[in-house]
Amino acid sequence: MTYETKRCPFCAEGINRDAIKCKHCGEMLYANTQATHTAQNHTVVMRYRRWSPGVAALLSFFIPGVGQMYKGDVGTGIAWLIVTYIGYFLLIIPGLILHLICIITAASGDPYK
Repeated sequence: MTYETKRCPFCAEGINRDAIKCKHCGEMLYANTQATHTAQNHTVVMRYRRWSPGVAALLSFFIPGVGQMYKGDVGTGIAWLIVTYIGYFLLIIPGLILHLICIITAASGDPYK
């Protein structure tokens, strides 16, 4: 059986070009990744998502803005922290609304775009 091959980025063994999982090392090749192929040298460039939306939301639930900091957006996280605490200081309702918005924005979006 002949088929086009490529190298596994984890163990460097030859695998089927359309493979989703390496048959040699068992690593998933395209889970939470973006892959691009270049025609001349068949290089695979992979980018992993290094954050979890659930963890980001949970962190922002306990401390507003920490979920954004966890995603790597420190400036936005500090701004959410300050604005949410000001909302709580002024009145409880604006603080709760800002806190909920902070949790939702921590769990959404892609900081790698």
